[in-house]
Amino acid sequence: MNDFKIDDLKPEETITYRHEFAATPQQVFEAFTNPTLFIKWFGPADWKIIPNTLTLEPVIGGRKQFVMRHKDQAKFQAPMYMRFVTLAEPHTIEYREALPTPSGQPSDTLIGLRLEFKAGTAVTADGVGEGTILKLTQGPLPAAMHEQTLASWQGSFGKLAELLKQA
Repeated sequence: MNDFKIDDLKPEETITYRHEFAATPQQVFEAFTNPTLFIKWFGPADWKIIPNTLTLEPVIGGRKQFVMRHKDQAKFQAPMYMRFVTLAEPHTIEYREALPTPSGQPSDTLIGLRLEFKAGTAVTADGVGEGTILKLTQGPLPAAMHEQTLASWQGSFGKLAELLKQA
């Protein structure tokens, strides 16, 4: 896979999103790296990871790959192929995702994703308190994909916030 630096991408081909969680950075970090937790929350509304497709190897160069299926339309599936390029617990995770080809195999087209977790004052639906500020940076993405991608992350993070309340 060819590589690039997220910081070198043009602003118009990058999305940046901030989300606040009422949980510690360690708890949020683990939700991305622990397969038992990850499978419970990841995915946009109406999509779920097919459990036996998940491979999660949280080491530099390790794989994070799975297939998501739409809950009402099982024929709609989305394979995801990622590799960890940065893993600094509990502060940073960075991946490179190989977009799938029409046949569902990984291509040479890469998208970068960086997640940064910082302790701080979090404002959530439940109030204000100590928590985690998550900053997501993703690209390169065409501008036409920004709104849909952001909505997918917002849906996933809503599910993650609910899961973290139970911890």
